Amino acid sequence: MKKTVCGTLLLLLGIQLIQAEMEQSGMAFLKLPYSAQTAATASVFAQKGNSPLYLFENPIGIRSEQTMLSFSHHFWFADVKANALAVSFPVKTASFGLGMTYVQIPEVEIRDTPSDEPAARVEPQYFSCAAGYHQNILKKLDAGVTLKYLYEHLYTYTSYGLAVDLAGRWRAPSLLDLTLVLQNFGTLSADPSENRLPTTLTIGIVRPELFVGNSFNGSLGLNLGTNLISGSTKAQVGAEVCYQNVLTLRGGFEQTTNVNRGAVGFGLRVNKFSLDYAFLLMPEGFNSPHIITLTYIP
Repeated sequence: MKKTVCGTLLLLLGIQLIQAEMEQSGMAFLKLPYSAQTAATASVFAQKGNSPLYLFENPIGIRSEQTMLSFSHHFWFADVKANALAVSFPVKTASFGLGMTYVQIPEVEIRDTPSDEPAARVEPQYFSCAAGYHQNILKKLDAGVTLKYLYEHLYTYTSYGLAVDLAGRWRAPSLLDLTLVLQNFGTLSADPSENRLPTTLTIGIVRPELFVGNSFNGSLGLNLGTNLISGSTKAQVGAEVCYQNVLTLRGGFEQTTNVNRGAVGFGLRVNKFSLDYAFLLMPEGFNSPHIITLTYIP
């Protein structure tokens, strides 16, 4: 029964998972991009900082010299709700972040056998809350950690757990940023044979400044990762161009074991507010979701 509901969730959200992953890892909502900034660039710039929502993707990204508050909303279909709220603030050479995510899927029909009427209609719910910490260890070395409480409810099935994200960043010579991120390492209340966290290991390379000393600045990035549970792999590439730190254009592409998807988006900053938008180009047969992120800097 759990696999039926879980499969429905993955179809509705359009997450690029293969059947092997469905059988070997759960908590699928952890694979969603929660900020429009990273969604539009296939998550390759999560270590660049300046967004509290990076708490859910790379704790290095919560670093900031000022307090920031962000809210993100996903426009899916069939009234699927996906929201995230996070805040980050600096303390001397460190930064702290707090946040939560919530995903709800209304009116999922459950059938044990083919029939006109379902056996039940349920609303799967997924929730996480997180606390993150970033520290500048050396002049060119950063480290970050995020602790997460996880909860999912599927029909008669309920699971909860704890997970940790660990990340390191080295600002290498030749203006390159190298990162290593371990995501979703932890434990669930469910039987490990039925449900395991989608633990991933990702290596990232970013060139953060292509046009130094110019009104325009461009960035390029590449991520290579693997799901340590299912063995599936991914390659992500992203690019963005920023004009005077006001307008940013973004694009990205991701290839997983057997599915490809692209993304485009933009960011606009005016005084203490910023608006970011992402449009995900999903494979044929899936709807293309929109993500909007609003950020306020007091």
